[in-house]
Amino acid sequence: MTSEQERRVGMNESIFREVNERIESAADAFGLRDQPLNLICECGDSTCTQQISMTRPEYESLRSDPTHFAVFPGHEIVDVEDLVERRKGYDVVRKNEGEPAKVARETDPRS
Repeated sequence: MTSEQERRVGMNESIFREVNERIESAADAFGLRDQPLNLICECGDSTCTQQISMTRPEYESLRSDPTHFAVFPGHEIVDVEDLVERRKGYDVVRKNEGEPAKVARETDPRS
C-alpha cells in the first residue's frame, strides 16, 4: 500500500472516529450516560455501515490512545494496523507507526 493510500484510509477512519465523538456528545446531551453507545465501525472502508456497541468506559479507554480504533470484527486492514484486542461485538486495532499513526494523531479530536 502506498503512503497516499495509507493516508486516505487513515482519513476515512478519522472521519468515522469524529462521528462517534459526536454520537457520544449527543448521548451526553440527552442524559444517556448509563446507556451503551451505538457507534459506527471506524474501519478504513468509506462505504462501511456496520454498527458496534460499547459502554462509555470502553469508549473512553479506546479514546485514550489516538492510534486505537474500534472496528467491526474482520474489518482490520493489515497493511496499516494491528489487532490489539477482540471484544464483544467489535475489535480494537492500533495504527502502524509511520503514516497511519501520524494521520491518527494529527486528526485526533481530543488532542
